[in-house]
Amino acid sequence: MTYDPLKQYASITESPSFFKRAIAVLLDISILSMTILAPITGLLETITPAEDFKTTYALFVGNQQMSSIITVSILFVSALIMIYFLIAEYVVGQTAGQRLMGLKVMGIHGEQPTFFQCFLRNLIVFPVFPFILFWILDPLYLLFTKKTLTEQLTKTKVVRT
Repeated sequence: MTYDPLKQYASITESPSFFKRAIAVLLDISILSMTILAPITGLLETITPAEDFKTTYALFVGNQQMSSIITVSILFVSALIMIYFLIAEYVVGQTAGQRLMGLKVMGIHGEQPTFFQCFLRNLIVFPVFPFILFWILDPLYLLFTKKTLTEQLTKTKVVRT
């Protein structure tokens, strides 16, 4: 056996398990739920007097002003979530959930991802077509290839640190 001084860095290119990645995403969702979604949800509950889904839906469809408020709120929340992921991945290289799970986002050659790569990676947070398709396609693609379709398209990867 020969001594390899770079052996400790070899693990940085290993793909993390599906489980580790899923836990990282759940941790990020939990953080975002407490910091962004809870306050906005509380605000929306105060302006929509409906008590059940059917009544809320009728209010949403029948009232153009209410529909606009809810639509703008959804887009605002999506933008805040996008900013969280964008700043975390571009500036730090990892989100809080990824950091806790020992993961990091990189370019395919091990370099720091560009702003544009991070932006494209995270467009899936917007709940509009066609980005919603990636909510299903990315996990399925990950199960079979150990990479998400978004990573493939943006030439990035998530690695263990």
